[in-house]
Amino acid sequence: MKNDHIQPLNYCAHAIEDMRELEAVLRSAAPESARVFRRLIDMLQHSIKFILPNCCDLIDPNELRQAHLDLTRLPFPCVAFEAPWEKEDSIERLGDFQQTPATKRISLCWEACPEYELLPGLNGILDAFPEGGVFILPIYWGPEYRQWTVALGGSFVPYENTIQDVKLEESLPASRIAHMATIEAGLASSKAKQFRSEPFYLLPEFYEKILAAYGGDREKAYAQIILDSRDEVQMVVQACSVINCANVTTAEISAPAVLNKKRQAKGKQPFFSYKVLQLSDERREVGKIGVGGSHASPRMHLRRGHLRRLESKVVWVRPTMVNIGANTGVVVKDYALQPKLDV
Repeated sequence: MKNDHIQPLNYCAHAIEDMRELEAVLRSAAPESARVFRRLIDMLQHSIKFILPNCCDLIDPNELRQAHLDLTRLPFPCVAFEAPWEKEDSIERLGDFQQTPATKRISLCWEACPEYELLPGLNGILDAFPEGGVFILPIYWGPEYRQWTVALGGSFVPYENTIQDVKLEESLPASRIAHMATIEAGLASSKAKQFRSEPFYLLPEFYEKILAAYGGDREKAYAQIILDSRDEVQMVVQACSVINCANVTTAEISAPAVLNKKRQAKGKQPFFSYKVLQLSDERREVGKIGVGGSHASPRMHLRRGHLRRLESKVVWVRPTMVNIGANTGVVVKDYALQPKLDV
């Protein structure tokens, strides 16, 4: 994709500003959570940041395959994926769980290592998954509260993972509760595929409040965390499976020096540089779509992006419009974003 007209979303800078204000409030009321906030702010500042399309609409979740999961590896030890999240239909509840609209998303991700242990014992999950994995934490902005919020917790996705059929009767209680909620809301079916992910909490005082609200039911509290991080997990799987394809590279969008000088003069968090995804010239070979075909298709339609396995590598085939009239050529869906810059 071309990146000469893509503008940064700058979600991380604005989130850091809101998180600093909240951390100051939490120092006396919730000191352990305040400590986690300080670490998260530092991680956001030093993370490698990527811009993604609306709702990270790169791969149809219903078409998720083992190949995608095998490519789910962070390109850097700590990454922040930013994406707008504008949907026509919003869901207010998932089973017993209230849903808060979140139209701007950050998926903060890090690999399990001593430098990034936000809570003592969090990295103990490596005892069960010694091959490693990625911690995924949602940070989001919504029109209801108009500020950036850190989720109660997130999900750990092991690197050694397998796509398999959902078997509710064999699922752990928290996973079963979460699966039933998505099925009842029409977001999944009993025949859906799943992969291993483990919920974790990061804000101890808030976790205890949620636990008390659920009458001490830890499985229900963890089910809420699973549901709250569901979109961000999908974001990471989709983004990483594209980033790690052989014909995908990244381009850099530098932070504007003049604008940052003005922000610093006002005491604001400077904006960051970003990476965007782009296809190599190899796309001409693997992404070529012909107008003709051996079978009839009644109308022009979008062919979603997908992975293609070649003899020695996996490549990404970008979304394209197919079955277009002979005089119109082929239209390529580009996920360039052009939000207004916010000083």
